[in-house]
Amino acid sequence: MESVRDVESYSISYVSEKIGLQNVEGIVVNRAEDSVRKGLTNYPHTVNGFICAICVKGRAELKINFQKRLLEPYTLMVVLPGSMMEPIEISEDLHIDTIFFDLDFISKDSLSSNYLFFHEVRQIPCLRLNNEGFEIFRQHHTSISTHYHREESRSKTDILQFLLLALLAEVKDVYFTNGEQGQRYTRATELTVIFFDLLYRYHKEERSVSFYAQKMHLTSKYLTTIIRKQTGKSILVWINEAVIAQAKSLLKTTNLSVMEITDVLNFTESSLFCRFFKRYTSMTPSAYRGN
Repeated sequence: MESVRDVESYSISYVSEKIGLQNVEGIVVNRAEDSVRKGLTNYPHTVNGFICAICVKGRAELKINFQKRLLEPYTLMVVLPGSMMEPIEISEDLHIDTIFFDLDFISKDSLSSNYLFFHEVRQIPCLRLNNEGFEIFRQHHTSISTHYHREESRSKTDILQFLLLALLAEVKDVYFTNGEQGQRYTRATELTVIFFDLLYRYHKEERSVSFYAQKMHLTSKYLTTIIRKQTGKSILVWINEAVIAQAKSLLKTTNLSVMEITDVLNFTESSLFCRFFKRYTSMTPSAYRGN
């Protein structure tokens, strides 16, 4: 009998099996319009690969690294490996052309010096494209999908690798162009970006406002004020939502016991974790896992 991890791990092999796509090691590409919609989970999950997707039809609201994002037609979505995703609301007619691949599938050197690109993607995973950009990315998807679904050939992997490198070059060009045309960040915006970077890195270990304030060389009061003004929510709400999202993901995608999850999320006792989880979800961790 398969374990929960085997069944629910949001990896490339799992996605390929879940939505009935051909399994070429290291990459999965949709063909049917509704295959991606059918394969979405209804709980937070960590993405174990690089996603490049273009919304063709319909609408989706989801959280990427704890922040709400909207997918509508002409939206490019790029998600980095290790990101946390949580679908919130998905329309029945959602059509997303998606390419999901392991970075090991392509040359590691091709992305080894792209810190700025990764930083931009982490902050802005969804971009609205113009007509020309939309058509270019659809053509990339069509070309990659054609070779992905063709009969096996000796050069299939090589061709897909070259096509992915071309796609990534296009993505980087879009992001750098967007950055050059965008407005300069205010100090408050810069601090908010830094906070979410830190939250993404440390939410499993740290839940105190003072920790993040110290990391940013600010007072807790000042940081709290900035985050509330910029986002409309208190910093504690953001921290707790990140912890809850991680807890939900661990409960649904792993076989870790409640006690082990307590340790992963740095709670001193499982009873404290259970009370924390129930306060925000109205369910015990065990009830949520079995729901």
